[in-house]
Amino acid sequence: MKLLIQSWQEAEALAAPIRREVFVEEQHVPIELELDSIDSHAWHALAFLNGVCIGTGRLYTIDGIGQIGRMAVLAACRRQGVGSALLSTLVQYAQSLNIHSIYLNAQIAAIPFYAKFNFIPEGAIFNEAGIPHRTMRLD
Repeated sequence: MKLLIQSWQEAEALAAPIRREVFVEEQHVPIELELDSIDSHAWHALAFLNGVCIGTGRLYTIDGIGQIGRMAVLAACRRQGVGSALLSTLVQYAQSLNIHSIYLNAQIAAIPFYAKFNFIPEGAIFNEAGIPHRTMRLD
């Protein structure tokens, strides 16, 4: 597997279709909520298998804090370590930018996945695009 970090201008053509498939088609998130203004200010991780982009995630930083989001892996490629590789890449990239506090809004079903990387749940469960989420933080 090959992993790259790119700007949205570089990543959009590969990342946007994956996010549409996972979030809009599978999870029924409205497209206007899925693709947002943060994309152009974030760094995007792309995962490739045999030259085909199969997953993506993004890192947005502001005031020394990082936010990871839009983690998406094509259904046929899940449970093969792609999400772990993407998350590790984004955390390492944040650390390379001297970002030492990172948070994300995890879908409830994904909390155990993020907990394996030492993200700790905080606060109450909330709905985002009609899906229950909880904030998790890594310091």
